[in-house]
Amino acid sequence: MSHKIMTTFKFALLAGVSLAAAPAFAQGTNSGSTEVEAVTVIGSQIKGAKVDTSLPVTVVTENDIIATGAVSGDELFRAIPQAGDVQFQEARTTGNLNDARGDVASLNLRSLGTGNTLMLLNGRRSVLHPGTQTENFVPVTTPNTNAIPVSGVKRVEVLRDGAAAIYGTDAVAGVVNTVLDTRFQGLRIELQGGGSEGTDYQEGLFTVKAGTKLDNGLRLTLFGSYTGRTRMNASERSYSASEDHRPGVVGTPWEGSTAFDNRSTSSPWGSFSVVGLTSSSSALQVKQSGVNLTASGVFHIEPVANAITQTGGCNSTLFGAGDICIRNGVTTGTAQRPLRYDENPDRTLRGSVERTNLFSTVEYDLTGDIQFYGELGYYHSLFKGSREQSAPLSSAPISLAANAYWNPFGPTGSPNRLANLTNVPTGGLALNMTTYRPVDTGPRNYTVTDDSLRLLGGLRGNWSGWDWDSAFLYSEARTRDRTYNAVSNTLFQRAVSLSTPDAYNPFNGGTQGTFSLGDATPNSRAAIEPFLINVDRISETSLALADFKVSNPDIFTLPAGPLGAAAGVEFRRETFVDDRDKRLDGTIKYTNPISGIVYGTDVMGASGSPDVKGQRDVTSAYIELAIPVVSPDMAIPLVEEVSVQLAARDEYYSDFGNVLKPKAAVLWKVGGGFALRGSVSQSFRAPNLPQFYSDGTTVSNTRTDWAACRINTPPAPPPATPPTCTSSSTLEVRSGNENLTPDEADNATFGFAYSPTFIPPEYGRLLVTADYWQIRQTDVIGVLGAANQISYDYLLRLRGSSNPNVVRNAPTSAGPVGTIDYVNDIYTNLQPRTVEGLDVTVDYDLDETPLGDFNLKFNVAQLLAYDQEPGEVEKILIAAIADGTLIGPTVASAGSRVQIDGYPEFRATATLTWRNDGWGAGLFVNHVGSVYDTGPAQVDGRYYELDAWTTVSVYGQYAFRDGVLDGSSVRVGVRNIEDKDPPLASNNFGYLGALHNATGRYWYATLSKRF
Repeated sequence: MSHKIMTTFKFALLAGVSLAAAPAFAQGTNSGSTEVEAVTVIGSQIKGAKVDTSLPVTVVTENDIIATGAVSGDELFRAIPQAGDVQFQEARTTGNLNDARGDVASLNLRSLGTGNTLMLLNGRRSVLHPGTQTENFVPVTTPNTNAIPVSGVKRVEVLRDGAAAIYGTDAVAGVVNTVLDTRFQGLRIELQGGGSEGTDYQEGLFTVKAGTKLDNGLRLTLFGSYTGRTRMNASERSYSASEDHRPGVVGTPWEGSTAFDNRSTSSPWGSFSVVGLTSSSSALQVKQSGVNLTASGVFHIEPVANAITQTGGCNSTLFGAGDICIRNGVTTGTAQRPLRYDENPDRTLRGSVERTNLFSTVEYDLTGDIQFYGELGYYHSLFKGSREQSAPLSSAPISLAANAYWNPFGPTGSPNRLANLTNVPTGGLALNMTTYRPVDTGPRNYTVTDDSLRLLGGLRGNWSGWDWDSAFLYSEARTRDRTYNAVSNTLFQRAVSLSTPDAYNPFNGGTQGTFSLGDATPNSRAAIEPFLINVDRISETSLALADFKVSNPDIFTLPAGPLGAAAGVEFRRETFVDDRDKRLDGTIKYTNPISGIVYGTDVMGASGSPDVKGQRDVTSAYIELAIPVVSPDMAIPLVEEVSVQLAARDEYYSDFGNVLKPKAAVLWKVGGGFALRGSVSQSFRAPNLPQFYSDGTTVSNTRTDWAACRINTPPAPPPATPPTCTSSSTLEVRSGNENLTPDEADNATFGFAYSPTFIPPEYGRLLVTADYWQIRQTDVIGVLGAANQISYDYLLRLRGSSNPNVVRNAPTSAGPVGTIDYVNDIYTNLQPRTVEGLDVTVDYDLDETPLGDFNLKFNVAQLLAYDQEPGEVEKILIAAIADGTLIGPTVASAGSRVQIDGYPEFRATATLTWRNDGWGAGLFVNHVGSVYDTGPAQVDGRYYELDAWTTVSVYGQYAFRDGVLDGSSVRVGVRNIEDKDPPLASNNFGYLGALHNATGRYWYATLSKRF
């Protein structure tokens, strides 16, 4: 969608505020009221069906939302224990500019993986966010929860059960339906300001909620909100100020573990290798006055030896400014650890955001039986963040010409050639950058602009006892991600290879004394500016949907009561376009002039990614029955009532074919308010469009080539220890697969609901539910992984064949196995997994007491099992490792995931709200159980544990009911009142952003006025 179109819709909706608000001032006694609305609970399409206790549904009310203090959709859904980990979030640093960034957050019920949860808005699908990121090495997509207008939310319904038979694809872990308040009347204006204690992070919110019902039956509502927040830099939190988190584990068994030091080996203290020299022979190494300056052709720059670096001396005489020198080898050793670059001082923990959410609804009674209704929604955000300058990828190395001006091994007569060199020809030696980061360019800033539009129009009515509903929905989203101050490989190569003094100098080191921070000896801006570029990524998605559905809760009467039914048809078209920058998609390539190799990326630090474009059509039909089996009138002992829900949905996809999924659910009311419930169903997740149509993304990772190591140099017979095989940079091409089939799932849920009838009404209403659930997925889309592909190639070669996915160069004199050119790893349907858990909820309402109205809620989610089973190839590898055929390779993709990384065993929330006249207060407790961090090596057979994290939020409010302040209210609240830091983790920022947050103690105040 063009910016001009989005701007037009924005102003149209803003104008709608006055259109909706103006009549609202004339509402008189109806001002500020909310009409009673018939609630249709998610999980059934039968309007008016009695499914309130037959389905495991969590309902988050307006009071619950207020208690959480949530401003964004991300904060709202994180307050639901079953929501799982959030993978689309700002603390993720791995994907760089190829990742979804900005004001985006995902939804992931049961932690089953992004894309396994269906998100509805007012009962119909939401468009997918255009940004993608990889999970388990495959691209995933999600609706953006931050696009939801929280200010207009009346309730959130969470169906904790598979529902493909009702709603279609993606409803594997469950369904989340956000219901907006379409019956609000009056005008409410609200201002909120808040900030994070101990930081410069501040946030402001302005919201308008307006609604009116005219005499002609026209009902209009409009919700509008503007959120503005400042950035929070990583330096503002002690645990994220540095990537070296080792001080945080002093006194633990992991004290000194380098896994907690995430500083980068790519720093201003660069490592370089002589082009073509890989031999370890001392006679072939570059020497100065008889001393080796290289080891296997490699050297690095470091400060003059001192107690801080613990380097123990240099191999070369001093050069440059006189306080740096050359030492052989790379900077990866313990002695050179202080030379690693600390990236966090250049990073934002939370970027600044300007977010606008506008949503308008209309309802108009055309006749007594037919009503027109519509929705118009618009979301816009501008996100600004920063991160460190990138470093060259090993898969696209930067070389320096032999005659480069600053080359210490340059030609004879060059002003920077070191004296007394041996094994350096008069013309000099070309060099490759092994590890280097041009931090004197400054950090990269980036902006992400998100726009989305939702337009819906429909008719509904009643005909001969049948409720019917038909609508057309069109929704689209657009994301523009722009990175400033990025580096072009081609232009940087040219700058470092100039033979004149205006060349860029990568040999001048960083900052003396504080070696990990910045560059105190920067190049001139004249040397830097020529290779800086801006990089754009523009992605778009759209959803067009048309449906027709009918329902009747009473078709005819069976002995136990009325039979209800629903049926419907739906057509939708989904599109996805990912337009990468020309320097990323292969239009502008990078050619290394020294090696002559052409690379598909010209952006330093970013893997080449081709553009992706795809679309599909989906046609579906469903039927649902609500069947009464036993009624109270039958007077059967211990069987007050039994009812059955049967449903089936068939969906046909234009790109892979047909999917049919059934569901059956039973409710057995035993008596006395006690009921048993259960369901079995099948669900599925269709391959997303990037998984289907991506031409392939090239990434580089460190892998061990077991076949080349062990076959080219056969190990001695047992019991001799096989030789150690070293790892090296390996290219992996991950690409789409048009032969993919859906993830399949079998769902089962069994539990009870108990609302004691012996409790007198004056003592309140209690509802207790408990549900066991299990999801068994098969054909989960993923990749085998380059490490497994290479291990499998080794095994097959031992058996006389090979793995065609490991593409090798021609053999040389080194042996019959050539070096790896690349590993082809297409997305495919792989191993099954079984996930099961237990949900327990308690809801207690006590109203009209002398002290006021009280509501207490508990919601506990326990993860009982998360077992990832090995696929067929993995089973073969595991067996070969067990019988001793393969020595060295490992397979780590299978096993239990409970409490591993983002899968805590327990998550829970508790909400207590109180109202008395104009006074009100609330308390919200959020508990995230402990997890194990698998980054650090095990100690005594156990992983490093991140403690459970429990935060408490409180608020108090008062609503004025007379005088000039009538209709006004004030609320003051604190989120995370104890100011608890998240548990320390071994990643870049020092905490798991998928589970925890860095906001700390957050104070806020809200002023509201109703007219």
